[in-house]
Amino acid sequence: MGIYIKAAVMDQSNQRYDVLCDPMDMWMVWDNVAEEPASFGGQILYGLVESHALEVAKIMNELYGKGGTREEPIASDAFDARPRLSADGRRS
Repeated sequence: MGIYIKAAVMDQSNQRYDVLCDPMDMWMVWDNVAEEPASFGGQILYGLVESHALEVAKIMNELYGKGGTREEPIASDAFDARPRLSADGRRS
């Protein structure tokens, strides 16, 4: 994948999102929980200038949490309209 340099984002207190720079001076936002480049709205956050990457990582840390847990909305199964698949692959 290449060599990346981690940049300080805010105060380094176990932030979910960090900023990395590759040898070509291309910046990306890294998701420490998913252990992959972060994405927003289907767009991978790579190829950014440093100031943009730092700002995006700061905003995403404010929105989606800090630390090692992924913050997702809690949904009750009673209100979950997604079709369920049984062990044999049929919808239930």
